[in-house]
Amino acid sequence: MITVIGAGLAGSLLALELASLGRSVTLLDAGGGDTATALSYGLIRPGAGPFWRSLRRRHDIGGLQRRWLQFGPRGWPLPALQMDPERFAGSIPDALQQLGVERRRQRLEGSAALAPLLAEGAVVLACGSGCRALAPALSDRLRSSWAGILELSPEALPQPWLARLPSRFERLALERRAAQLEREEWIVDAGLVPCGARLLAGQITLVRPGLDQGPDPDSAAMEQRLRAGLAHRWPELAELPGRYRQAPVSFSSNGVPLAEACGPDLWVLAGFSGAFTDLPAAAAGLAAQIHTQTR
Repeated sequence: MITVIGAGLAGSLLALELASLGRSVTLLDAGGGDTATALSYGLIRPGAGPFWRSLRRRHDIGGLQRRWLQFGPRGWPLPALQMDPERFAGSIPDALQQLGVERRRQRLEGSAALAPLLAEGAVVLACGSGCRALAPALSDRLRSSWAGILELSPEALPQPWLARLPSRFERLALERRAAQLEREEWIVDAGLVPCGARLLAGQITLVRPGLDQGPDPDSAAMEQRLRAGLAHRWPELAELPGRYRQAPVSFSSNGVPLAEACGPDLWVLAGFSGAFTDLPAAAAGLAAQIHTQTR
């Protein structure tokens, strides 16, 4: 039996792949609060399109769609693929059930909680920023940040709009500097992307020094910073009413996610900066590795 800890994007995709290989899988869902998946733009680079189309065909996963996006203030609109995080989350339970995956609501506290699970079989940590609390000896390159977005209603926009992204995401450079930070730093990447019936405006990333994600940042202060960052690029968006949401996320300080063994019968799948692009292939590869190396 294989236990996958974390029922977000990483854990769900891995559970699908393991069950497709005929393995018995239990998926543990801690529940509660916003997740990194829910706050994602869900954008997919072209090379990952075939993986998502395969998942849609094999498991009836909904939410894959085309978008026109403007990159940078002067860029031409270009076609892009997007997976709607809410539609993905809505269709994944049925796909897991069809394959016989047991989904169980359970929150684990501390590394001692892994022992009884490891006694029953292999365990995969796929709970993002929660991985280190369960396995403190994980590689130092796995770190946590806080991500926040502003959720707007389409009716709030005063004029027609086009989905927009920055020409490059400053968040990635901040993540690469994480090991050298002496104090917390934050950055705002100004974007405006539709996700189902919502609009997601901006992304703020807060990175703290060290490996501990620390307490929840003050949401009012984070929202103020996010709106100030939006005002530099699109002042008309910065004052619109909306709901601020934030969650801890995992990333790799050298840009290489963790998809590997980290102990006897213990594996990890975390640290993805471009999750909707990179996770489908990584989950399939890790599932095949686990399948051949575990009982």
